[in-house]
Amino acid sequence: MNVERWLRTRRLSWQKLEDLLKQVDRGGLSSLDRQGLTELGRLYRATSADLSRARALKLNSDLQIYLNNLVVRAHNQVYQNRESRLSDILQFFLHGFPRQVQKNILYVLAAFLIFILPCLGCYREALYDANFGQLEVVAGHSLVPEEMWHMIENRKMWTDSAQDASPAVSSAIATNNIKVSIMAFALGITFGLGTIWILVMNGMLIGTVFGVCQDYGMAGRLAAFVAGHGVIELTAIFISGGAGLMLGAAMLFPGQFRRVDSLRRAVRPAMEMFAGCVLMLLVAGTIEGFVSPRTDIGADVKYMVSAATAAILMLYLFIPRPKAHQLVSELPETK
Repeated sequence: MNVERWLRTRRLSWQKLEDLLKQVDRGGLSSLDRQGLTELGRLYRATSADLSRARALKLNSDLQIYLNNLVVRAHNQVYQNRESRLSDILQFFLHGFPRQVQKNILYVLAAFLIFILPCLGCYREALYDANFGQLEVVAGHSLVPEEMWHMIENRKMWTDSAQDASPAVSSAIATNNIKVSIMAFALGITFGLGTIWILVMNGMLIGTVFGVCQDYGMAGRLAAFVAGHGVIELTAIFISGGAGLMLGAAMLFPGQFRRVDSLRRAVRPAMEMFAGCVLMLLVAGTIEGFVSPRTDIGADVKYMVSAATAAILMLYLFIPRPKAHQLVSELPETK
């Protein structure tokens, strides 16, 4: 058998299979027409036979690994079902998302610092002068909105009325926070500048509001409101911001790769980090809608909820996860 000639004739089929799998990764099996589905099955079977031949001939190990990966990917698509997809989603939230956070924790810490430094600075300024809250960083938009400012002056919490419409409020809050996280993540494409802007502005807003509330003796009430949901909500925003900074770093420091290739390498882990945040924000929104604004629930209970969510979140995100198993050398059984 002429191995070189065999390789030349088979590489085109392998490339076709890889192209089909990329299309499925982007749009699912529904993105393939009948001919594409038939071709996927045919190429999968043919490549499985090629892998067996490559092993029998003891060809280059890199080639065997490439074919093994290709066949396993194709097998997962050809024989996937509803249960396996649900299992993949569960595995992602149990292992994949926390593992990405652990792996890219420096970006998350950077997002936290970008948020907390202006937050503390504005809190300090507002303590010295409550009128700092009327500063317009963006024309026509003060750090403390006019309506909120009047309520603080009258020592009324703007959140008290939310308890009467908890389901609607929960939905609105979750949607708004997801928008902030989307912007923090997506604006990483602006070389990270947009992500930094979102983090800085949100930090300035929260710090200023707390400072003004402290001036009017309302900081304790605001802290009690934020306590229940704040740990999960802010952590999700920091993770989304970290994902945006990953994209920015990939564009600013491409290293040996072209800038576009460096960005492509960073997109998938960044997307996984952001995707995990969506579920966190839904949980935070539920707490913020049903627990945080309740005036019939004592502050001590809300702080207990805060402590519990912090402990659970730290265990969830940072308990060591086993490394992803290497692909087995033997092919899974076909059906």
